[in-house]
Amino acid sequence: MSMRSASTIALSTALALLVVASSERPLRLAPVPEFLNPAYLALTACGKRPETQSIFLRKDFRLALMASASADPALKTLDSDPPLDSNYGKAHFPISSPEAYTQAFFDQGLRLVYGFNHWEAERAFRAATRWDPNCAICYWGQALVLGPHINAPMDPASLADTLAALGKAKSLIATASPIEKALISALDKRYTADPTKTRAELDQAYASAMAAVYAAYPKNPHIAILYAEAVMDTSPWDYWEADATTPKPAMLPAIKAVEAVMAAHPDHAGANHLYIHLMEASRMPDRAEGAADRLATEAPMAGHLVHMPGHIYFRVGRYQDALTANRQAVAVDERYLSGNQGSAVYRYGYYPHNVHFLLASAGMAGDGGTALEAAAKLDRIVPTPVLDAVPWLSHPVKASVYFAEAQFGEPSTVLQIPMPPAQYPYLQAMWHYARGIALAESGQGRPALAEADAIATLIKTADLKILTDNHMPARDIMTLAELVLRGKAQASMGNLNDALIIMQQAAAKQRSIPYTEPPYWYYPVEQSVGAILLRLNRPTEAIDAFNRSLMSHPNNAWSLYGLWLARQKTNDPATMATEALYRKAIVPADVPPPALERL
Repeated sequence: MSMRSASTIALSTALALLVVASSERPLRLAPVPEFLNPAYLALTACGKRPETQSIFLRKDFRLALMASASADPALKTLDSDPPLDSNYGKAHFPISSPEAYTQAFFDQGLRLVYGFNHWEAERAFRAATRWDPNCAICYWGQALVLGPHINAPMDPASLADTLAALGKAKSLIATASPIEKALISALDKRYTADPTKTRAELDQAYASAMAAVYAAYPKNPHIAILYAEAVMDTSPWDYWEADATTPKPAMLPAIKAVEAVMAAHPDHAGANHLYIHLMEASRMPDRAEGAADRLATEAPMAGHLVHMPGHIYFRVGRYQDALTANRQAVAVDERYLSGNQGSAVYRYGYYPHNVHFLLASAGMAGDGGTALEAAAKLDRIVPTPVLDAVPWLSHPVKASVYFAEAQFGEPSTVLQIPMPPAQYPYLQAMWHYARGIALAESGQGRPALAEADAIATLIKTADLKILTDNHMPARDIMTLAELVLRGKAQASMGNLNDALIIMQQAAAKQRSIPYTEPPYWYYPVEQSVGAILLRLNRPTEAIDAFNRSLMSHPNNAWSLYGLWLARQKTNDPATMATEALYRKAIVPADVPPPALERL
């Protein structure tokens, strides 16, 4: 039986067996650093991505990935046919191939492109060409996903494969439809073997070519999204002017294109996904709440898409929704990675990012059990090769383990955590911080100050160049940790006025640290300022401090609790309403409120 007749007879059966998977705005937004994205640091960062700093493309990192993957021969590789799965989304782009399976695999590849699982998308596009070796647009898909995207630059080692796939598409272009020909011709602008051409030049040429394709097909939603992403790729994570309300000139037409798709096709996963990325770093994240709500259920087996609503939910103070989104995303990722090799970006970028986001969301909701569980998982899934290869990505993620212990851990347990190796001074500083917090909460202020002194020594003596050269404000975060710890230590000794001065300095330091998501620092320090003011019997000032913490971290449970206590002391008429907000925000609902000293 021919492949064509087999596909015609069996397609309906195969499709029937598809796998089913189980506002307030912040007061200040720093320019988003280049770590915002999952692949570059828990992701949030600003500035241009240096092409020479391709964190997931370093040879030692790739070798570590290959070693881990080759250890389990059961993992599926690019050469294996993927199962067709309707839970990657609903995108359908009619292509000229007569092969039903080729169409199905092409659609799956496009859905995976929208979900930023480029490795799995390549696998689908390869499967499409096995059913129809003359499908020009399927080779276009292979070449597309081997290029750069907003979460990672292009791997130079993939250029030969990229040019081969593009060459095959061009050789078959006579059989393609007009819209397919337009896409292939546009992609031809993105790649070259000419070493004198820079990636920035090629990305701009591709974006310009896609603008022309979009002008020719303005009503096609897939063309619009491919165009918008091409524009975003010219300036990853740098879409807004310094005021975070004005789009950069090149981004405005891309934003409008995405909004037009959402207006006509509100359930388009690619549109909702890109819109979240476009809006999350602005002062208007609430504009993407609708996109987040829709995306939450559009592609239940695309882990990154399941996770993405959490970015908006976190920004607007919907921490329980962010927690739910990331818990679901982690489960999807673990199911996927248990059977597939995947890419380094997915296994060591997206997946840990989702766990980190789960931890951060739980922290804002006061859910200590979930936060500590996520911390233990993070400790396991960020291995030493990743710590060594990409410290500016992995160390802030790993530091959240110590933050979770500091916020929710039992002091006796925290004090048993072993010290990180000497080659990780940033992590050592956060280990000292967690120990110091545990000591301060145990009434041992002097030993806590000794831990702060150890952080101060690391700030002065540690070599942090690899972190700071890659746009991570390591020394500033370490200084913040030292100040918070000194304030907590002084408070534990009853020196509340000294503690207040130090904690106010810490709050000012936090405001100077670029915004990230999840944030570099795990809670709003103004919350601690408010707690000390309450202990000093200055509730009116405490109300102001808690309100400031809620402007930067809206609806976070512990700040609402502090605000409730402060309003009680002033007989504020909003006391009962604040209590209701706290009880709505806290997770689980019956968890005891934190001690004032822990705020």
